[in-house]
Amino acid sequence: MSRKGWMALVVFAVALCAASAGCKHADSTRAAPSELGASAAVPLAAEPTAVELGTAPPARPELPKSVDPKDLDDKERKILVDILAEQFDPCGKTRSMLDALKAGDCAIAPKLAARLVEFLGPQGMGKAQAVQALLREIERINTVVPIDIGASPVRGPADAKVKIVEFSDFECPFCRRAIVPLEKLRAHYNVLLSYKFYPLKLSHPNAEGAARAAWAAHQQGKFWEMHDTLFANQDKLDWPAVQGYAKKLGLDGKKFAADVQSEASKAAVAADEKAGEAAGVDGTPTFYVNGRKAETLGQVQELVREALQAAGARVPEPLAAVNIADPEVGAAPAEAPTVAPGPAAPAAEPAK
Repeated sequence: MSRKGWMALVVFAVALCAASAGCKHADSTRAAPSELGASAAVPLAAEPTAVELGTAPPARPELPKSVDPKDLDDKERKILVDILAEQFDPCGKTRSMLDALKAGDCAIAPKLAARLVEFLGPQGMGKAQAVQALLREIERINTVVPIDIGASPVRGPADAKVKIVEFSDFECPFCRRAIVPLEKLRAHYNVLLSYKFYPLKLSHPNAEGAARAAWAAHQQGKFWEMHDTLFANQDKLDWPAVQGYAKKLGLDGKKFAADVQSEASKAAVAADEKAGEAAGVDGTPTFYVNGRKAETLGQVQELVREALQAAGARVPEPLAAVNIADPEVGAAPAEAPTVAPGPAAPAAEPAK
């Protein structure tokens, strides 16, 4: 083939390649050979040493030393870090909770992080549940509710710097199991305990009658004796049984019966219910330590210690185990804690 014919063939091949999708990235910087023949070598574009598929994801932030992930697996640990990075500083600064933990200047952040570890690990919550529980915990810690003790029955020194208010139900099994460890805690720290009536009437039919009976006993100076008797006989709170308890406690039977059925007893219980609803009580037992909510006795002890320290009072060594599964009153049952089922039903008059 002549030189002129050969060059025409090359031009045709190049044009055909340019029209195809596979040649759209032809190397335009490559110099064309001055001579093309059967044995001529056409230089190829240099092969890339690496293929860039995109930027690598940023490294996952490490947990501060103040956060102990305990036995969380890799997935749970990742969720923990994600939540800490996404949630705001609980102390109110414009930064994340993770940054607050790193800075170490927000006292409640490590406590909340520890609770978050419990939510994700032992309690098995997913991310959404854990976030909701965390927000609830932040609200609990940061909210102070003024609760008037008024004429409610109390135990402990009247001038105590720390006051515990308990909202309770005489038919609630968890309330019964809290009696012994709560009294140990109260005596250990020498604080005041006030009892508030919060009968869950939709699920506990005898709870309001028992509350009014305890109020009636209070009018004769025997509230705590009746309190202990009613809880000890939690499955026998009908009116004949309660009248028998009053007789054993040496109460004036006629006055007791009249006080139980009085509008005053009804109003006293209703006032406590109203105070509980205003404070945010949604189950029993619920405690308030100088106005700060606690849903477990462990939280009660923590808040008592903080309140004593804030008041400049002596803070005894903590009790080793404070929970409602105290061995003296039996282990806590497997069912969920007693929870208020909704708006309170109209008060039922105690049987006559």
